[in-house]
Amino acid sequence: MTAAFFAALAGLVGVMIGRLWDIRSESTRWRRDQKTASYQRVIEQFQVTYEAIRVVALTDTDAAAFQALIEHTRSGGFAAWDSAVAAVWLHGSTDVVVAVTDLDEALGALFSAATDRQIQDRAEWDQARQPAGAVFEQFVNAARRELDLPPAPVRVFHSAQILPTTGHDSAAITEQRRGS
Repeated sequence: MTAAFFAALAGLVGVMIGRLWDIRSESTRWRRDQKTASYQRVIEQFQVTYEAIRVVALTDTDAAAFQALIEHTRSGGFAAWDSAVAAVWLHGSTDVVVAVTDLDEALGALFSAATDRQIQDRAEWDQARQPAGAVFEQFVNAARRELDLPPAPVRVFHSAQILPTTGHDSAAITEQRRGS
């Protein structure tokens, strides 16, 4: 009778420990999935937002039409971006939150330069977009570190001054960028 009691008790304890382990594992997977999804949304929305800013920057039109384009872009172009950034603020690690905040500020500065007509042609656009591209690359690298992914070279805007590298030597890429 005692052996049966202890066997039943051991079975119950085993089930309880297994269920606690499952709950913990599910919670960890859920958090990782939320981080991954929010980081992916930022990457997707960066492309959309960047393109909207590019259109504003390179549009050559009269003042009234330009102002209408700016208002249209402000009213419809940034809500999804803001939502994606807020999701990272909620789910991201400290390093990724800092990186996405820097990216948000860089896109804001790029949009301000576009709306203030500080960008007049393609050459000026190519120069003005570089800081946003560099900060975006920092965001991607921070997200990859957070998700325990190996480092990978990420170049959003290719520059003729940065030579192609062989392999994935991030130190060599960083050194090339410093030199340019």
